Amino acid sequence: MEKGLSANKLKYIAIIAMVIDHIGMVFVPITVGAPLPGVLFRIIGRLTAPIMCFFLVEGYVHTSNRKRYALRLLCFGLISQIPYALMNYGSEIREGETRWSTIGKAFLHPDFNVILGLFFIFLMLYVYDMVPGFSRRCVLIGLLLGAAMFCDWGLVGSVYAMVFLTFREDMKQKVKWFCIVTVGYLCMNILFCISAEKNWYGELWQAGLFLFIPVMYLYNGERGSKAAFHKWFFYIFYPLHMLVIWMISFF
Repeated sequence: MEKGLSANKLKYIAIIAMVIDHIGMVFVPITVGAPLPGVLFRIIGRLTAPIMCFFLVEGYVHTSNRKRYALRLLCFGLISQIPYALMNYGSEIREGETRWSTIGKAFLHPDFNVILGLFFIFLMLYVYDMVPGFSRRCVLIGLLLGAAMFCDWGLVGSVYAMVFLTFREDMKQKVKWFCIVTVGYLCMNILFCISAEKNWYGELWQAGLFLFIPVMYLYNGERGSKAAFHKWFFYIFYPLHMLVIWMISFF
């Protein structure tokens, strides 16, 4: 019997957490009605980002063709942008708007989906790992970091990936720096709430990111089944589930 959790199993945990998070975001918003269910949904959803960043690093290290990997991320990132924009910005019809004007406005937001973010992070890993010259690396990483900040998970996903690559063989350091980054991220969110004159605890559900630590210890280092289904499922499911959530909320 397999001990611990394989990469495939952890990816499915991330997918389930992502769906719960998106359902909470669209249908049980924290600021409307009873807040507790929405908070729980969002806490569970924090598992997704670190798991996917962790396996992006594993994919970067183990893939036989980094160019093909990057192109796959770019293609599915572009495909996913329409469902992402619709789910996040194309559901709430405000007074004086029509359904079609709401859909049109959804695409005006300078905000991009997770897979595009993973694409920029992947390029950042390559630059950090392979490009010679400290100054050149810093400039390229800065540009890619700026691009990633316009995507879902933004800065924190990029920093997590760098931590996972730098301390890939050292679990103690990996956990330590994961905690440091997460605490820093929580502090930034608290300061943002204070500056926006909101309750300082309004973003504390982000502490759900710490759920990743026991999950990381459960990882057994095995890939699991090598069936093509597991490889392609996330890429297809990601835009598809957002489209379904948008259709339900919109119609």
